Amino acid sequence: MSGASELQPTPEGALIRLARQARGMSPEVAADLTPVQIKGGRWRQIESGYDRKSPPKRSFAPALTLAHMAHAVGVTPERLTEAGRDDAAAILREILRGEGEEPANPEVLTTREQQMLAEMVASAAEGFDLTPEQLDEAYARARQLVKERRATRTSGGGETHPGRAS
Repeated sequence: MSGASELQPTPEGALIRLARQARGMSPEVAADLTPVQIKGGRWRQIESGYDRKSPPKRSFAPALTLAHMAHAVGVTPERLTEAGRDDAAAILREILRGEGEEPANPEVLTTREQQMLAEMVASAAEGFDLTPEQLDEAYARARQLVKERRATRTSGGGETHPGRAS
């Protein structure tokens, strides 16, 4: 490999970045959610597909690391397989089995999804310096908005996902 091809993200790196960004997480926040030792800088290397040292060199995630990264940002084993990483997908399936996170009812949030949602809310609330009472009011308003949006989707014939906010 040489030139620009080395500087392209791997399919799995692009997938992890997209999922992380969709959840509003920084690489540092996402890395903190994993039980493996990974820092924000290494997370960025894996997402981008290369190490920025001079000269740049390809950066490849070991299967275990990638599986935990995928778990932290909600990527499914099937999507890892689509990205060409069956090795990481197999490990992720085992992680999900071991934690009981394969919900019998897909409409119920898993423990990991609840944790991710809590992290996003906490990150968003940090800049507002809210009291516990103000945070409770914000939660109540968020619940009301979710109900209103579901009602709009349902009445408008749009797709609905009971039990999950969009």
